Amino acid sequence: MQIVRASSPQQLLLALPHLAGSAIARSILVVPFHGSRTGMAVRCDIPVLPRGALAAWADDVVASVLDVGPDAVAVAVVTDRVVGAGALPHRALVRALVAACRRAHLPVRARLCQAADAWGDYAQPLAARGPIAELEVTPGLPFLPPTPAPRVPEPASPARRRAVADALETIADSGAMRAALDDPVVTVELALQAAVRDPERVATVLALVQHPAIRDATTCQLLDGIAAGIEAHALQRGEGSAAGADRLLGIGPAPDRDRVERGVGLLEDVVAAAPDGMRAAPLTMLASLHWLLGRSGTAAACVEAALRDDPDLGMALLMATVLHAGMLPEWVAADRAAVS
Repeated sequence: MQIVRASSPQQLLLALPHLAGSAIARSILVVPFHGSRTGMAVRCDIPVLPRGALAAWADDVVASVLDVGPDAVAVAVVTDRVVGAGALPHRALVRALVAACRRAHLPVRARLCQAADAWGDYAQPLAARGPIAELEVTPGLPFLPPTPAPRVPEPASPARRRAVADALETIADSGAMRAALDDPVVTVELALQAAVRDPERVATVLALVQHPAIRDATTCQLLDGIAAGIEAHALQRGEGSAAGADRLLGIGPAPDRDRVERGVGLLEDVVAAAPDGMRAAPLTMLASLHWLLGRSGTAAACVEAALRDDPDLGMALLMATVLHAGMLPEWVAADRAAVS
């Protein structure tokens, strides 16, 4: 792992997107330290909560950090607000987290804010502060502008969902659907590359991924390409190697990120248009791809949504276990910096 020095608040803020991925805009991050080092950060969306719910929320966040046995933590808010010389935002949330750490006997080394125009220190609200450009010239890791974290897809328009539901009925017993079930690779690849996905194409992919064997093999295909999909489908038939199964556990070299992002886009279309009761399978696949890209927070949100749709879905339960254990794909773990 790369080891960098973070001897200043600016260097710690620079490290955040390297620890948690660049999709940290509108987030609160808790960075656990073992001695003087860390290799991860726990990220959650900035919540909108009544004052009476802050303590319970903060206790839950701190409990998730305690699982890794830290000696101390740092707390950081990343917001897209413009703060100027005014008060730092979300002070109540930060105070709640600091109080929760105190209850857990966990020292807080720093509590920082990175806004759209400036950075600041909640411990010194009138003093330690600087322009965001200061981070760009701070020695250490390269400055990565934060981007918003992806979210669980919202339902498509009623008209779009009706069109996909009608297409599901039309293709249910069609020859085209039987052919797709026999050889899903081409069908999925055409959907992946399509500039516009008509309701029949979305419905076909949605129907395919309701089958567990096809779902897992298709995830391999979205990760590594057509050959990987063919190999994974062969494995499901008792042929081929276990390489595809290893890939879904994050083992091996980094995949083509652009391809995986296209897979995310395809599954977001499928999830958004899926009728109630059919969202769990594509949501679980979407969670897997987000996790494989290092977006564990979004993966967890997708798994939660999948389990609301189908509480007994085995792959979603397995994904929940992986996320709760704090596991990372090998290529994501290799990219995360250890800060000393």
